[in-house]
Amino acid sequence: MEIRFHGRGGQGAVTGTRILATALYYEGKFTQGIPMYGTERRGAPVVSFLRIGEQRINERDLVHEPDMVIVLDPLLGKSVPITDGLKKGGIVLINHPHKGRETGLGGDFKVATVDATNIALDTIGRPITNTAILGAFAKVTGSVSLESIEKAINDQWSGRIAEMNINAVRKAYEEANMPEDVSDLPPQKVEVKPGERDVSSWRVFRPELDKEKCIGCKRCYILCPEVAIGMVDGKADINYPYCKGCGICVEECPVKAIEFVQETL
Repeated sequence: MEIRFHGRGGQGAVTGTRILATALYYEGKFTQGIPMYGTERRGAPVVSFLRIGEQRINERDLVHEPDMVIVLDPLLGKSVPITDGLKKGGIVLINHPHKGRETGLGGDFKVATVDATNIALDTIGRPITNTAILGAFAKVTGSVSLESIEKAINDQWSGRIAEMNINAVRKAYEEANMPEDVSDLPPQKVEVKPGERDVSSWRVFRPELDKEKCIGCKRCYILCPEVAIGMVDGKADINYPYCKGCGICVEECPVKAIEFVQETL
């Protein structure tokens, strides 16, 4: 079985691949995790690969025709061709608050979902979705037990961090939606516009500014790493296509004129 993970920098796609590979190893499987590292920054699309076999795996190239695609961010499909190469009848497991036929994905495959973002926020306190998606993987595929995933998590972390991530796995296992056939639905369009900068799909939360509270101190303007904030009539102004939702402006505003609001699909 070959799996391709899609995520964003900071969501733990590579760590999730390693934890799943370890859990499957504990169940007697041969596994091969292949991370891809580049110059990605937090929020940028990343990819990782996993092979699972009953015998020693000798292949060393990337996974080009996966049996399954695991997607840690619900908006990635709009800018990344997440289903490219997916085998006929394969499965997409995607972090999404609705069921498979409501994800906007279509093609000769099935789609399973789990609301990994809100599960991670409830259990971990941050939108790091890698362990939640593993709980859904265990339920959807039946190829690994929760006990093995929990053991692998305890190898990765200890104490409270391990406990929070195990809670995310268990909750996702309970709440995951089983695969639905989407072969009669049109494929999702990938909106890639060369030369046009738009990182808005990277956000889990968006900053919202109360201009009446803004005192024009320029602190958010100076510290924004994406140059997404300008000054208009002495007040801060957010250019949302440039905003990846890092939250620096929210943390640094001295008068709390900016608050974080979760994006909805």
